[in-house]
Amino acid sequence: MLFVSLPALILVSSTSKPFTPDCVNIVFLLLFSSVVYYVVSIGAALIIPRLIRSKPNEIGIYRFILVFPSAVFFAFPIIDMIFDQEGILYAAIFNLPYFLLTFSLGIWLMTSSLKKGVTSVKFDPRVFLNLAFLATLAGLLLYFTSTPIPEPFHETLSLLGKMSTPLALIATGGFLFEVNILALFKNSRHYLIAVARLVVLPLIVFVILDAALPLFDFEVLHVELLSEAKNMILAIAVIIAAMPAAVQTVIIAAEYKAYPEIAAEIILVTTLLATITVPLLFIMGIIPC
Repeated sequence: MLFVSLPALILVSSTSKPFTPDCVNIVFLLLFSSVVYYVVSIGAALIIPRLIRSKPNEIGIYRFILVFPSAVFFAFPIIDMIFDQEGILYAAIFNLPYFLLTFSLGIWLMTSSLKKGVTSVKFDPRVFLNLAFLATLAGLLLYFTSTPIPEPFHETLSLLGKMSTPLALIATGGFLFEVNILALFKNSRHYLIAVARLVVLPLIVFVILDAALPLFDFEVLHVELLSEAKNMILAIAVIIAAMPAAVQTVIIAAEYKAYPEIAAEIILVTTLLATITVPLLFIMGIIPC
């Protein structure tokens, strides 16, 4: 999923739409929407865990999952099903800050509430060797230079990319199988954080972007876009904001001794509840499609 099918899907998606001058505006609005999301989510991460009186061993996990959703395993397959390859290209651009922040700001958020001596975090430049990140950069190069992928390679990459959705479902199911189901009933704070992650954040992002994106009109900011493109950008931002906690939360928590068992519990809760909240957001029209 991470090293083969997802990078292949991103590369194929990068050649799905011909580059035009308006595409620069689309990239700008995608990055603007991404910044809006991270400002909102970081603010929520600093406030909500304190409001619900989280325990010291929970605060770091709660902060991390409020900022970093499961974009790769959940959002990308959903966006691919709804918007096809063009949506994946937009989602990859929107997700660029994710790769930069997860192993820097993310680690600080997770460890800042631990005892002194554990919070020392050094940024690891190897994060830039992430294949999904590299595939996004390569895809942007192909996109902006309008360079097509030769047909034999394009067909192969396309077939590999189509594996992303089933592989994501299999991987998620395998992970949930190993989590103690009784953890669902142990901590009411997990549910409060899950509601914030799955409902509150996407609603706030929707309200802000639904009001802000129409301001980017030709007459005001000299950015002329079709309404369809704006709707897709809004939908992608809200879909990613509505995703459950990322599976990698457990991996990072284990690496920094930040209570990975709590991370596993909250991932289980948010993943199961997302099967209800995400369809509801579509039904309510919060996620335009």
